[in-house]
Amino acid sequence: MLSIFLLWTNTLLCPIAGIILLLRRTYLISILFLISALLFLSGLTFVDLQSLQDPEHLLIWRKYGLFFEAIVVFCCYFHTKTAFRDNSEIYKGSGFWISIVVALSLLISTIILPIESLIFSPDFADEHIIYLTKTGFIIYLLLMIYLVFGLVQLERTLAGLHQTQRWGIKLMVLSSGLLLVSFALYLSHSLLYRSINMNYIGIRSVAVFIAVMLICYSRLYREESSKLALSRGIAHRSFVLLIVGGYLILLGVVGEGLRYFNIENAKLIFYILLLFSILALAIVFLSEKLRRRLKVVLHKNFYQSKYDYQEQWQNFASRVAAGTTLAEIQTSILDLFCEPLACKGATFYLYDFEAKNYIYTGSFNFRRDWRPFSVTDPLIVKLKQKDWIINLKENHPEFDGSLIASFAEVGVFLIVPLFFDEDLAGFIILGEQINPGEELTYEDYDLLRMLARQAIATVQGLRLSEQLSTVRELAAIGKVSTFVLHDLKNQVSGLSLMLDNARDYIDDPEFQQDMLETVSNTVFNMKGLIARLKNVKEKPELVIASIALNKIIHDAIETSGSHVELDGKLVQVAVDEEEVYKVILNLLVNAAEATGNGEPVRVRYGQRDGLAFVEVSDSGCGMSADFVENRLFKPFETTKKHGFGIGLYQCKQIIESHGGKIEVDSLEGKGTTFRLFLPLAVDRSMQ
Repeated sequence: MLSIFLLWTNTLLCPIAGIILLLRRTYLISILFLISALLFLSGLTFVDLQSLQDPEHLLIWRKYGLFFEAIVVFCCYFHTKTAFRDNSEIYKGSGFWISIVVALSLLISTIILPIESLIFSPDFADEHIIYLTKTGFIIYLLLMIYLVFGLVQLERTLAGLHQTQRWGIKLMVLSSGLLLVSFALYLSHSLLYRSINMNYIGIRSVAVFIAVMLICYSRLYREESSKLALSRGIAHRSFVLLIVGGYLILLGVVGEGLRYFNIENAKLIFYILLLFSILALAIVFLSEKLRRRLKVVLHKNFYQSKYDYQEQWQNFASRVAAGTTLAEIQTSILDLFCEPLACKGATFYLYDFEAKNYIYTGSFNFRRDWRPFSVTDPLIVKLKQKDWIINLKENHPEFDGSLIASFAEVGVFLIVPLFFDEDLAGFIILGEQINPGEELTYEDYDLLRMLARQAIATVQGLRLSEQLSTVRELAAIGKVSTFVLHDLKNQVSGLSLMLDNARDYIDDPEFQQDMLETVSNTVFNMKGLIARLKNVKEKPELVIASIALNKIIHDAIETSGSHVELDGKLVQVAVDEEEVYKVILNLLVNAAEATGNGEPVRVRYGQRDGLAFVEVSDSGCGMSADFVENRLFKPFETTKKHGFGIGLYQCKQIIESHGGKIEVDSLEGKGTTFRLFLPLAVDRSMQ
């Protein structure tokens, strides 16, 4: 009766779970395989139910049952092969196509071959045992191979995920593994005795029920004095052996008790208890919360210190050495901060000497927030006063009005200050812990301080190195310009000599021919020099005056000679006309070069949010998001083959020196829009 009840329950519950997965609107290929497995599993449980209740038509029901079993196994296998992975190139593997061909061949065999050539059962009504022929044995052997490989793939997927990723998907992995294990245990009887014992179907039904409930829960709620000092590795292994040993002893006691009291269906109850015990152990060892609590217990009872600082230092050195860029190193550092406290994510803020505030520079499993922390922010003031790690679980009324208050929705946990030469060079924000109930001790804070000192020393070293590299490049440009100026002097000398002779020989046809050749050569050489020479100014000296913005734009358009679509409203700006003219001219030239094909450059101007604006748009090749974010306005960074990468760096310097700003929107293959914001001129009639 228990088996019948479980089969009916699974028949109804599996489609409900499939509907829940569909309603979540995440139609990944792995989810579609899982939904298919659940739907066909519902059909399989119904067929098994009919086989038990209508043994006279056993062969008819088993014909459908074998087909459903094969599809369920294949769907579970391909779910484990595609779940939580990048499947963009899965079709390139030969193993993928071999598994598909074998699966299709087996499905076709279950349809074409007569069921009598696969199974027979002379006394099924009494024994509930189905015997296999040689062909049937081969089919079930291949199904078992798919189950084993599915479990191997699931283990590899789980091992390759970060601990913060495991927390969010461990129940889905566990439920998938439970489905595979339940079928493997059920079908293993066929490999040992060439028969299928349907008396064990209750065990499979319990496993399916638990797996389906885990799937539903996961999809609905997770989509996140001197003491003896032992080696940490020995302590962990000993504790695991203790748990496993106690588990085996408990199973032995329960089995002997069931046998002693001669309980009906003792074997079924024993296997159900065994299944629950395995599931409980799996939950314990997959739960990051329980693992954290285990570490705390071991620390309190065995370790002299909570952390092995030699191991922590080696880990830090190896992670940082693996990074090739500042962004990669920052991500590795944030990961190192998250590991000891099991935080779900972290973000980096560093002081920007040009903007004079603390800006976002990197994150790890944490939201990006482009808003900077000003030096007057209550959090920054507090961090500068004392080199203390701030625990935001405690009450901090002094942070009212701070930007950090907007981080509450992502569960900000700790603020770790980063001091360099006794100045606050930045700070790290740590997100919510996986085990929020864990209390920090002085050793946790000591470890964070140690990591903070090493982290800021590494990061500041790289930042200073980048600044030094920029200075060296600027110095190199200065040297190059010296030689260029020498060439310019030579060109001017030639023109001056020609001009002096022209007063006497201008009517001579031969002199006229020589003059044209000289001018032509000089123009050619000057164009070559101009293409290489860029005038770089760190802080331009400005002559501010009220000027009509459209006049500057028209002058730049006339000089550039570009085909321009112009649209705007009259507006007066307070700027250095010559410097802003250079910026707009540079943007027009760049836009014309990027557009090509005779398409126009679009220019819009006007007034917005108390500032004047100019937009220069092209329909060229565009730029990648990474280039715009990390390289665009830096000197010597360019997408042109023969560019110096100076123009946009200089434009940014000029606009910011006016108290304005420059923005850019770009999509690869679509085009780019540069947007300048400039101060408006004061209307004297209003004074």
